[in-house]
Amino acid sequence: MRIRTLVAAATLACASAVALSANAMEIKFGIGVAEGDYPEYNALVRFKEYVEFKTNGEITVRLFPGNQLGGEREMIEQVQQGSLELTFPADGAMAGFYPPVQVWSIPYVFESAPVAWEVINGPFGAAMRKDMLEQTGIRALAFSQNGFRSFTNNVRPIIEPSDMSGMKIRTMESPVFMEMVNSLGATAVPISGAEVVMALRQGVVDGQENPPAVVYSGGHGEVQKYYTLNEHVFGLHVIIANNDWFESLEPGHQQIIQDAARVMAWTENLEKTEGDWLYSRKLQEELGMEIHVSSPEEKAAFREITQDPVVTFIRSRVGDELVDDLLAEVESAKARLYD
Repeated sequence: MRIRTLVAAATLACASAVALSANAMEIKFGIGVAEGDYPEYNALVRFKEYVEFKTNGEITVRLFPGNQLGGEREMIEQVQQGSLELTFPADGAMAGFYPPVQVWSIPYVFESAPVAWEVINGPFGAAMRKDMLEQTGIRALAFSQNGFRSFTNNVRPIIEPSDMSGMKIRTMESPVFMEMVNSLGATAVPISGAEVVMALRQGVVDGQENPPAVVYSGGHGEVQKYYTLNEHVFGLHVIIANNDWFESLEPGHQQIIQDAARVMAWTENLEKTEGDWLYSRKLQEELGMEIHVSSPEEKAAFREITQDPVVTFIRSRVGDELVDDLLAEVESAKARLYD
């Protein structure tokens, strides 16, 4: 009797395991950042852990970091076509599929990370995610902070706009960023990310602009003397999903995926903000960079010069209504935060 009971229990356990295996789903999530202790990868791991825990293993998330599935543009295309469930592109790459995302690149539109978070998680962010789905068929689950971009150079400390005069500054191959740099009296030189350190070392350009974590991990700090944390542009990440796949999920699993995306976004938001001072300290103490943190008054001087020409350019690309809506939402967010 005891043996028969044990056999029956074992049989039932095997049957349950087979049934669970049959119902299990594996989804793929690709990103450009390599595996390691980086805000993006840490955020990705939080997504995986949340989904697998909340679904009791019914959904497993297979991670593909380090551009294993291609560059950002290729992974967006794979999500759009349905061969990849999820990816995590920056706004620059996303602009090729959804041009209105360029509106986030208005210089000095966000005075702080909390203001930016309030906007990307508020009505304006929600309306953009809805419009992105309607225009592209790609579901944006959440927006997150890719980091505030700031200037490094080898010529002199940048304290006021006139300090930029005559410098050659590497930018991404983006007309928005080039317009901003040129408006400061510098010369924008578009160079691919893989060639930036060599261009700085050889003096092809005097400086570049990136968040502190990138300046440290990318090797820019090893070939640059000065770093001004003027935070001229807020970089955006978009957590996107194939919409057909998402809608095929049962409602409970849809909610878990959506919640996991928000957990992922907040993980990056907090780690990227913390990284501003952590990596700035590393750059100063380990590499000897001279760090200057711009005051609100100093930022205002840069904003006065750069914002209008870039806003005019972006209006020509995305229309007046979207720009006006963002500027109005920023003021509303500041009122909510600072009363």
